Amino acid sequence: FKPDHSVEYPTVDGKLSQVCYYQAIEDCYERYCAKMDKIAKAVDDEKGYDFDATTPDYWVFHSPYNKLVQKSYARLFLMDERRRHQKAKTTTLKEDWLTKPIQETYVDKELEKALKQLSSADYQQRLNDANAASVAVGNTYA
Repeated sequence: FKPDHSVEYPTVDGKLSQVCYYQAIEDCYERYCAKMDKIAKAVDDEKGYDFDATTPDYWVFHSPYNKLVQKSYARLFLMDERRRHQKAKTTTLKEDWLTKPIQETYVDKELEKALKQLSSADYQQRLNDANAASVAVGNTYA
């Protein structure tokens, strides 16, 4: 998006761009989880299958810069915890984070740190290979 044609490069609202990325990931992830749960129930409705971010062997994200991918993958753990909390009221995160409006979680640095710790090992296992090029190249929007 280049609203000002008198300058060579576009002006980007970084915070808004990040929130839009989170919202897109979360929307796709919620719909994908629902689809996977529906398929699992059709196959074996007594299994109690619960798809989450650790179920797939690998993930591949659009990667404008690697830190955004790390934070976004961590947010999938928040989405999983919110779903679990609705079903069973159990969680590894503060209940406040699970009940506050999702928009408020985008700027919560304490939550961001907790999610990064929670997802770190899985991130290395499931996204490291897919992000090798992004890490080597760096920020493609700089």
